[in-house]
Amino acid sequence: MKQLLLCGLLSVMLAGCAANQSRALDPVTKAALDKAAVEKAALEKKIDANMAIDPDFIPFDKLSPKLDEVGKGQLLRQLPKLKASKSIIVRGHCYRGDIGNAKAAAQARAVDVKNFLTSVGVSEVYITLRYDTERKSHGVQLVSK
Repeated sequence: MKQLLLCGLLSVMLAGCAANQSRALDPVTKAALDKAAVEKAALEKKIDANMAIDPDFIPFDKLSPKLDEVGKGQLLRQLPKLKASKSIIVRGHCYRGDIGNAKAAAQARAVDVKNFLTSVGVSEVYITLRYDTERKSHGVQLVSK
């Protein structure tokens, strides 16, 4: 009886050890996962820096009307506040001393942010678009009430 119990216990232990073998990742997959983790950490660091400076200002590249990943992350962090707001003013900024058609660029930035916000669930009814070409900045200012 003891031998039977001992054999049963031994087989259960061996089966448990066999199930716990960790699968080794191939080097290519591991390198890709490590690279993605480093890129995500760098993105989070940039978002944190922007949020520390002014959480309601989404910076854009000087010559770009397109929202980058840092801007999207910054907007996603503010999403609960924006969804609860009764009105959101999205003011595109583009300094006319730097860009020839600053008005169009400022409007395009505001529209891009509005499109992103509506794609993540903010009602378009509450969003008002404005632009400014006087301020020496390139980005979008959010004002929520």
